[in-house]
Amino acid sequence: MSVTRDEVARIARLARLELGEDEVDRMTADMNAILEHVEQLSEVDTEGVSPHSFLEGKRTPVQPDEVREFPNRDEALANAPRKEGTFFIVPRVIE
Repeated sequence: MSVTRDEVARIARLARLELGEDEVDRMTADMNAILEHVEQLSEVDTEGVSPHSFLEGKRTPVQPDEVREFPNRDEALANAPRKEGTFFIVPRVIE
């Protein structure tokens, strides 16, 4: 499996990314290298290997949530292009 230059350009447009011609070429090569690596991984014989064998006996440490005041809130807000009070205004993502 591989992706074409046109597919990468289309995906970039859908993601609202402005890629130059050289970036599209580089991204196409990178994505094809990743897909080639995934194809190689799919050829590995995993018969008899438990999908979660690396997790056996291990637990992720859980920490309680802790609310803390951000020490440089005014400095962070000073760099924001749009703000309202102590909140950042961001563009709508979902319409």
